Parts: sequence; C-alpha cells; structure tokens
Amino acid sequence: MAKKQGFFQKQIAKIVGEISVLRTISNLLVTGPLTTQYRLDSSRVDYRLARALYYNTDDRYKLGASFARPVINTTAGFMGVPHFSHGDPETNMELEITFDKWSSKMIRINRNTLRDGDVFARIVRTNGRFDTQEVFDMQLVPPEWVTPIPDPLNGGYMEVIIKTPMEDRDRDGSLRHSYSVVEVITPTAREITIEGSAPFDIKEKLQGTYENPWGFIPIVHFKNEAEDYQLFGSSDLEPIEPFMKAYHDVMLFSVQGAKLFSRPKVKMKLQDVQKFIEDNFSREEIERGKIKFDNKEIFFMQQGDDIEFITADQGLEGITTLLKFLFFNIVDASETPEFAFGTAVQSSKASVSEQMVPLVRKIRRKRAMFEEPYIELASMYLAMWSKVERRKLDTYAVTVDWDEITPRDEQGIAQTIKTLVDGLVTAVESGLISIESAADFLREFVPSMLPWLDADAQEDERRRVAKSMAFLSRVRDGAGLDALFDSEEGE
Repeated sequence: MAKKQGFFQKQIAKIVGEISVLRTISNLLVTGPLTTQYRLDSSRVDYRLARALYYNTDDRYKLGASFARPVINTTAGFMGVPHFSHGDPETNMELEITFDKWSSKMIRINRNTLRDGDVFARIVRTNGRFDTQEVFDMQLVPPEWVTPIPDPLNGGYMEVIIKTPMEDRDRDGSLRHSYSVVEVITPTAREITIEGSAPFDIKEKLQGTYENPWGFIPIVHFKNEAEDYQLFGSSDLEPIEPFMKAYHDVMLFSVQGAKLFSRPKVKMKLQDVQKFIEDNFSREEIERGKIKFDNKEIFFMQQGDDIEFITADQGLEGITTLLKFLFFNIVDASETPEFAFGTAVQSSKASVSEQMVPLVRKIRRKRAMFEEPYIELASMYLAMWSKVERRKLDTYAVTVDWDEITPRDEQGIAQTIKTLVDGLVTAVESGLISIESAADFLREFVPSMLPWLDADAQEDERRRVAKSMAFLSRVRDGAGLDALFDSEEGE
C-alpha cells in the first residue's frame, strides 16, 4: 500500500511540475509583528522560460511555441500607448513631449508585462549621451533583478532591492571579473554595495550611501492579471503553456511517423525465388550475398509472379483532428482571435468581425488594469520634474486617455461616416432634426470634432464651421484673403 501511495504521489508531482512549469516559488515575504504575519504569494513567473517561449528558442516547445508571439503581440499592438493630460498648459506640454519620447519604452512595458507578468519602470536623472546636461530617462529593470519589500500599512513599497549582474572582460572577450551591484532604494536613501570580485576602482566609485532627493522610490511596478494576495503578476502564456507543449509533442510524433512510414515496402509473390534472383541480379551480387533493389526500374518476372508496394497508415486524419483541437484550445485560453495566427489558418468558427468583439473587450480590460500604474508613472515624473524646475503645481494628478479601439478597417469607417453624413444632411434639410443634434451625433464617430456650441470655450465646432465657410468663400472669390490671414494672426 505504501509503495502504491508513493507511486501516485510521484505521478501527481510530475503532472503538477509540467503544468506549473512557468512558475517559480520563492520564499514568502513575512513582515510585521510575529502575532500578525503579513504573507504574500511570492511565486514568480519563470522569466527565462517565458522569453524562450516568446522567441521560440526552447527545444522542448519548438513545434508549438510559435503561438506565443501572436498571443502577446496582438494584445500589445491593439492596446497602444496611453496619452496623459494635466490641467496646467505648460505642464501638459511637458507631459506630452516627454512621454512621446518614451513611447517605444511604453510599448515594451505592455509587451513585457503581458509576456513576463512583471515590469519595473524606473525614472532616473542622468547625464545625456551627447552632453553633460542632466536629463530624465526611463529604464525598464528586468524583474528577476528586483526584490520589492511591500509596506503592509500604507501600501506601496518600503524599499526596493535591485541586484544587477555585471561582467568585466578583456579586449579579447575573456572574463576577468564577475560581480553584482546591489542597490537598496528607500524613500530617503540609496545604498549601493558590491558582491563578488569587482575591480577596486569600481568598488571605490560605486559603493556608499547616497541621499534620495525625491522623497519616494521612483519605481513603478506593472503587474499583469495580479490578484490581491499576489506580490507579482502572471504571464499570459501560462494558460496556454500545456497546450503548446502538447502541440509540440503531437507535431514531433507526426513528423517522426511520416519519416518512418513514408518509404514504401515491397511485397513479392514469386513462384520460383531462385529463378527471380538469377534473372534480376548479377552473379557478383548473388555471390556476395548483397542484393539491393536500388535503381531497379525493371523486374523480370515469371507467369504467376506478383509485386506490389505497401505503405503503413500514418494516422494523419487523427493527428490533424488532435492538432485542430489543441489549436482551438490555445485560441480560447489565450482569448486571441484565430486570424491573429496567420492567414494560413481558416477562421471556420466565426468571421473576423465577430472575433473582434471579444478581443476588443479583452483590450479594454487590459487597459483598465494598466491605467493605475501608468497614472502613477506620469504623476511621479511630474513630481520629479517640478522639483528640478522649481515649479509649484497645485496637483500631480493626471488623466489618461487611449486611442479608440475599432474592429472595422479604414474603408469601413469611411463608408460608415459617409452614410451617416448623407443621412444627417437629409434629416436636417427635411426639418426632422437640428444641426446641433446632428453634429452631436456625428461627434461620436469623429473624435476631432468639438461640441457644436460651447459658450465657455474660446472655440467650438460652430465657430470652426463659420471660419471654414468664410475661408472657402474668399478662396472662390479671390478677394479678402489678406484681411482673413491678418485676422487669424491677430487671434
């Protein structure tokens, strides 16, 4: 009985190990008094394996991991990057310029967070590459280098530990020193120590305790699909990892089977075997006992002899059905439409427009999850920028906006707007609706339109239309253009 129990325990452990291969368990964080321990689930994604699946460099998944990149890139591509705004015009301009410059890094934040589950974005003040003037920069710290210590009372982190591996090599590439730079960041200080055999000048230059001038830890933790009890996020590749492994195994088996059974075998029915050998092979071949059928295009046969080729059933029909089943499991578990995996895959379950509906909902959910850390990142930058520029802002709060998600193509959008405009023009001319109502309805489809009438604003859509009509009228007449330009410059 004990042997059976041990066997079943080993089998269960093996299954759990295969399914949970993308998770690594670290020690649970314990903070606070001994009577009230604060524990968080500190299991982390196996970041190396997640990246290997994304780039398809792990031999255990070679024939199945090609699904990983479309799953991540499709979501990250439709998400796009957010746009921030602030009530103060100068501050708003600074936000726009800075985060436009960091747009490529924000795209990497989305991609890496979806793939790895965690991204630590750090804002630093450093010297520019081409001059000595200090500028702000955003760095993405690999999550495996970072150990955050949460603050159970106030939220956020009490300190963040960054352990950066470093190597010192000769000009020929041979390794001289291998060490780690350990940085402990708190709201008031930065303590840097060196672990390993670092050169003396590096230790003397880096080691020490430095003041943190910001009063907070300038690091924002982006987490994907994290629960309240989890310290770290989850990878979007975790739900489909078992299916990718199974897809690889089935594909490998089918390829090996094709190699094994694709070469046909010869079946002979002979009345006189010795006569057949003497008629079709030379005396030397018969004496050596090495009879080969290679390059034999003609066989001399006796009456009643028969030769045919036989091949084994490769089971391709069953394998194809199983691969389709695994593919649709990957589609469902990843919430990714079929067309994202390439035009070679026929979308037999639904049309492209129907598949876009759940994808749009997924993108909206992902954006909602990312909004809070993005707002924190923008507010953090404003706090640092205002301190350097010695500006006093009434608030560091910012609003975030995203580009519109539309499942239609450009031609469909243009056709829709044309149909709407024709219908609204007919309704206005027939007296069924007012111009203001038609403009407000059309504004939902044209984001650049302003409200038709806004007494508190310097400009609204009615004023814009009046200016455009006046401009077109003067262009047709060819008179009054100078006065028009002078009036616009005066404004």
